[in-house]
Amino acid sequence: MTAEILAVAGAHVARDGAAALSLRSIARDLGMAPSALYRYFDGRDALLTALILSAYEALAAEAERAADEAETRENEAQGGPARDAERWLAVPRALRHWALEHPHEWGLIFGTPVPGYRAPEDTVEPYARVAAALVRPLVAAEEAGRLRRDGDRAVSEGLRAAVMPVTEGLLPGMPVEKVVSVVQAWTTLIGTISLEVFGHWRNTVLEPELLFEVSIRQLGESLGLQW
Repeated sequence: MTAEILAVAGAHVARDGAAALSLRSIARDLGMAPSALYRYFDGRDALLTALILSAYEALAAEAERAADEAETRENEAQGGPARDAERWLAVPRALRHWALEHPHEWGLIFGTPVPGYRAPEDTVEPYARVAAALVRPLVAAEEAGRLRRDGDRAVSEGLRAAVMPVTEGLLPGMPVEKVVSVVQAWTTLIGTISLEVFGHWRNTVLEPELLFEVSIRQLGESLGLQW
C-alpha cells in the first residue's frame, strides 16, 4: 500500500508539481478516505520526504554504479597508466542521464523549494553518497600523488571556514584549495544539468550534450586530474 501511495503521489508531482501535493487528491485517486492515508504517512510533509528520499536513493545508486564501473574498467586495463580524468567523467554522465530520464525526481531534489517544507536530516546521507561517488577519482589521485597543484588559488581564512563541512565530511585531508574547487565543480555540474532538464537551453544551446561533455572535461582539468 505504501508503494502504491508513493506511485500515485509521484504521478501527482509530475503532473502538478511538488507544491500542489495533496493527501486529499491522492486519497481520491486511490479510492480511500483521506484519514486512511495517515496510517501510512503523517501528513503531506512526510509523504513529500518519502518521495525526496526515494529520488535521492535512486540517484545515489546510479552515481555509485557509474563510479564502480569506471574503477573496474581501470583495474582491467592490465597495469596501464591511471586515467583519473577519464574516471571522473563517469559520474557526471550518469547524473545527467538519470536526470533526463527522471526529470520530476530531479526537480524534487534540485528544483524550486516547496513553500513551508523543510527537508529532514535523512536526506544528508544519500546526498553525501552522490558527492562521494563523484570525488572518488580525485581522492585516488591525491593518495597516489598524481593530483596537479599548478592551477590552485590561495583560499582566505573565511572561505576555508565556509567549506569546512565539506572538508570534514567528504574530503578529510584534502588541501582546502581542492575542496573549494570541488564545491565549484559540483555547483557547475548541477546547474548545467538543471538548465537542460528544466528546458532553459531551448533555442539557446542546440546540442546540450556537446556542451555538457566539454564542461565536465574542463571541470576535471580544473580539479587537477590528469588524462
